[in-house]
Amino acid sequence: MIAVDEGITRHRTAIRVLLVALGTPQAAIGLWALVASRNFYDQFPTGQGWIAQIGPYDQHLVIDFGALFVATGALMLLAAAWMRRPLVVAASVAWLLYAVPHTIWHLTDVGEPSGTADQVANVVTLLSTVAGPVAILGLLRSRMGVSRSAAAPADGGARVPGVRRSWNPIVRYSFRATRKLVGSTVEPIRVLAHHPLLLMGYGAFEQATDKANRVPFRLKALGELKASQLVGCEWCLDFGSALARAEGITDDELRDLLDYRASDRFSDTEKLVLDYAAGMSRTPVEVP
Repeated sequence: MIAVDEGITRHRTAIRVLLVALGTPQAAIGLWALVASRNFYDQFPTGQGWIAQIGPYDQHLVIDFGALFVATGALMLLAAAWMRRPLVVAASVAWLLYAVPHTIWHLTDVGEPSGTADQVANVVTLLSTVAGPVAILGLLRSRMGVSRSAAAPADGGARVPGVRRSWNPIVRYSFRATRKLVGSTVEPIRVLAHHPLLLMGYGAFEQATDKANRVPFRLKALGELKASQLVGCEWCLDFGSALARAEGITDDELRDLLDYRASDRFSDTEKLVLDYAAGMSRTPVEVP
């Protein structure tokens, strides 16, 4: 079985578009040859009869051709649906094993379509069948360009490199929204951008929690900051402290969070919230 961690996280949209763009017409052409072999031979691609110009009709060869096209097209579409690295690599390599000799033969054969427009269309189509899978393999290889420092363990955990730029509309909107909110695209958003649907779910969760106003902001901020202290999330502390200061929580109060029970800066209700946050953040949980 293919491991779960072999899923493609970078350039997913571009790779999927290329796979579908190659696989869909390939499968459609193959079905045409299988279902109506004589018509395919006489008419391909749109009435010009390119195949008829090459040699006499042979039903067996045309049907075999159709089966090959259906198989390779279906393989590319399956790879686009599953988006697992080993399958995409195998599909692209298998495609090239067919496309390269097929292209070389057509480009060197003197019996190709004689019209200028047909010749141009033929060459462009043939070269695209080679360029497409080469581009896919190049995009897959680019994921290996992560620097050693970015991939090295930090504080005992693996560091996931964030997405720097993306053409995915969900990711682009999230990046813009984050920059508008806090002035820059924060790293957690870049990491979540590897999976746009997960990023969209996270965004919906953040919007929902932001609209939750039953608890005053001060109580929520104090609880979040205490939990961040206990789990050792430095980024959470930095970011949360900046938001808290903007809402009126003082630096003295932030410092007193370390020993909030002995501080006179917090009310009994606030200390109860801090107790709850501390208990929920410990392992095992210490909330009755």
